[in-house]
Amino acid sequence: MTYRVWTARMLRLGLVWVLAVAAGCVSSNVSTDRALGCLRAGDDPQALVWAEKLKSSIYSKPLGYVEAGRVRMLSGDFLGSSTNFATAIDAMIDKSEGAPVVKLGNVGANVLAGTLTDDRTRPYQMPVYEFIQALHYQTLNHLFLGDPSAAAVEARRAVFAQDQIAEKYGKEVEDARVQAENSQTNTLGKVEAQMAVMAPVLEMSRSSFENGLAWYLCGTVLEQDGDEANAALAFRKAWELTPGNPYVQRDFLRLIRKQDPEAFKTLVTQAGVDPATLVRPPCEIILIVEENFVSQRKSMKIPLPILGTITSVDFPLYQDGLYSPMALEVREGEVSRGLSAQALSVQALAYRDLKEKIPGIVVRNVTRVTTRVVAQQAANASGNNYVKYGVLAFNAVSTVINKADTRAWYTLPMVSHLFRSGVEPGEHLLELRSQSTGFVMRLPVKVAEGETRLVWVADIGGNSRVATASLNGKGGPTTYQVNGSLLHGFPAVTLPGGPRTLYGAVAATANTDTKGEVTP
Repeated sequence: MTYRVWTARMLRLGLVWVLAVAAGCVSSNVSTDRALGCLRAGDDPQALVWAEKLKSSIYSKPLGYVEAGRVRMLSGDFLGSSTNFATAIDAMIDKSEGAPVVKLGNVGANVLAGTLTDDRTRPYQMPVYEFIQALHYQTLNHLFLGDPSAAAVEARRAVFAQDQIAEKYGKEVEDARVQAENSQTNTLGKVEAQMAVMAPVLEMSRSSFENGLAWYLCGTVLEQDGDEANAALAFRKAWELTPGNPYVQRDFLRLIRKQDPEAFKTLVTQAGVDPATLVRPPCEIILIVEENFVSQRKSMKIPLPILGTITSVDFPLYQDGLYSPMALEVREGEVSRGLSAQALSVQALAYRDLKEKIPGIVVRNVTRVTTRVVAQQAANASGNNYVKYGVLAFNAVSTVINKADTRAWYTLPMVSHLFRSGVEPGEHLLELRSQSTGFVMRLPVKVAEGETRLVWVADIGGNSRVATASLNGKGGPTTYQVNGSLLHGFPAVTLPGGPRTLYGAVAATANTDTKGEVTP
């Protein structure tokens, strides 16, 4: 056997092994997992290093700004968070025309971008669900910074953006699907068959931009600002998206009573709600509880027939099933104030976003792989073994090295809960009790006469971040603390001296069972 023959045989055997290993394998996001682990361990500065590094990437800079904004928000640095979100939001809004225009990016093929490598070399542009969530968090930041007027301005911008996206985005999604079906019918079907595990999650959303909680917060802030007409419209939209949420329903009915009395009579009868109960109390709390971190996309190789050749092609997929949120009871002493209700599934919006994007991804990936197959066929026809096996080696290495673009905003929560209740002015010690785990979290809240107090809880596992702020400026300043977690399966923070946050506060463990055990 000559050296040339032996070399060719070894190349063929090695490449067959590479392709076999590559087919079906799934890659994870190691650096992201490490950063989320740092947040759960209470080591916020290390998580921030990861986010800031993304900002220096020529491909992922916008993602870095929202991740840094979220990390700083979780860590109590609301000013730093606001600065980062402002940069990300401004980049999505074109102010050069007569009226601001939201830049939606390209949900279609956009084949030329990244054709020779993979989608990870395409500049990151926030999906619409991330953009709306950034607006939502920016509104909260203004409240935490003690500026309800700025929160009202942000709420109006969020309303404008969501209305504009609703007008444009659906058509772009449909056009991208038609393009893919016309050119890649069989391939699109094979890829979507691998997305079957996502079906139960997809059923919870109609489109990726419809965020019921964002609409609800807009309505709450606008009502507080005296704009009841637009607040009623925002509450209506929130109710359409979360019809099973009793708190959203009550606020929608309460405001439509003034705006459209005839519609109110019909709707209140259908809902079975006593009109006498639809009165806003003079003092109240609004509780938003965020739970866990959102599911991550994985890069999965799917064997596809392309020009008579079976080729493993990378696609981003979700593999987590439908998330089951906590059943959360709000108590004070021996009195139960009621249960929270789910107001948002970020998991559903993220899955829907991928579903909307997958036709364009299929067209780009198949075009990219077809280019390689054609090159291989030309090399085979050349009669030159060095060229033939050189191209084969290049294509095989590309198959292993190239991955799907799994970039997304991963410090977002999986789901968010909502609770709203009237309270007496004064100091309160609220208890949040998970009915699934039995774990209890205690939250001290002080409500002034005539105040509506917002309580925000981000339970990320291992610990939770808690901030309170006044919606109308009648109460005390913003408070922030780190508490224990209600989630099962995450160890409590064990760092010497407690969690390291950007706020500079030590965890308020005196008010919380940080080990996650049931408090007597």
